[in-house]
Amino acid sequence: MNTLARITALLVLFNFPFGVLANAPKTLAFEEIVPGVHVHQGRIDDLFTAQFGPVANVTFIVGETSVALIDSGGSRRAGEVIYTAIRAVTPLPIRYVINTHVHPDHNFGNQAFLAEKPEFVAHFRYPGDFAAKTGYYLQRLKAPWFEGTTPVAATWLIDTSTQFDLGNRRITLTPHDRAHTRHDLSVFDEQTQTLIAGDLLFVEHIPTLDGNLIGWLNVMDELDQLPYQRVVPGHGAVQLRTTLSERSAFAHQRHYLESLTASVRDAIHQNIDINTASNTLMKDHAKQWALFDAFHPRNVIQAYKELEWE
Repeated sequence: MNTLARITALLVLFNFPFGVLANAPKTLAFEEIVPGVHVHQGRIDDLFTAQFGPVANVTFIVGETSVALIDSGGSRRAGEVIYTAIRAVTPLPIRYVINTHVHPDHNFGNQAFLAEKPEFVAHFRYPGDFAAKTGYYLQRLKAPWFEGTTPVAATWLIDTSTQFDLGNRRITLTPHDRAHTRHDLSVFDEQTQTLIAGDLLFVEHIPTLDGNLIGWLNVMDELDQLPYQRVVPGHGAVQLRTTLSERSAFAHQRHYLESLTASVRDAIHQNIDINTASNTLMKDHAKQWALFDAFHPRNVIQAYKELEWE
């Protein structure tokens, strides 16, 4: 056995995930869904058990003078492959890295863009949750893909709808009331009527509730008033209004969240305790969503805590 073979055998023997990083992507495929708007659809997976990422969607928008990146992936390595993909499209400066919310699959790639000296843009309530939660996230993210990841805080906070000009191309950033989280930010590209919703919209991946259930339903009403032609969700495929026969891109998610509201209210009125409710409610929805068992019980608990005080 030669030296390389011995090393490989030892890595396998000690269960070192050599193959994981060897098989990790060196760059990412982005689709230009409309002129200047490039989207990578992340894998439908749980960040905390995935071997590598991204597991959330990533979007960048190219203007005449600069680039805006919306969400940066879930690790330094994810950010690096995203940066490589952007540079394959354009040499323009990446002026803005926009974080739609604090969950790590959407912002732990920020450090890969530090050399560009962008503004890291987020909701005005983002810093509090960033400070409170990032340590916990780092404790849980132990796979080799996450080694060397250092979270980067926001440098520009948005407290009202704000327009950025990328060079003859305007995007509007809107901070929302509590919904998926307490600090969701959406982006609307006026030129192509494209809404980048972050995790205000889930497709295929079950919605995850970390904010306010009733607030989320209200925010979806607000987003549906926008003249969007397509929506980039936080997870899952881009949704085209035309393919839905003018039906809201949020319809399937709305059905789940409204069912969650009704089911939890009914459980509370019947004095069903929170743990029983989390294990029994809405099992008929399981086949409609990926990762249902991982996240639905937590959604029930979160909703129960909110609605029991109505």
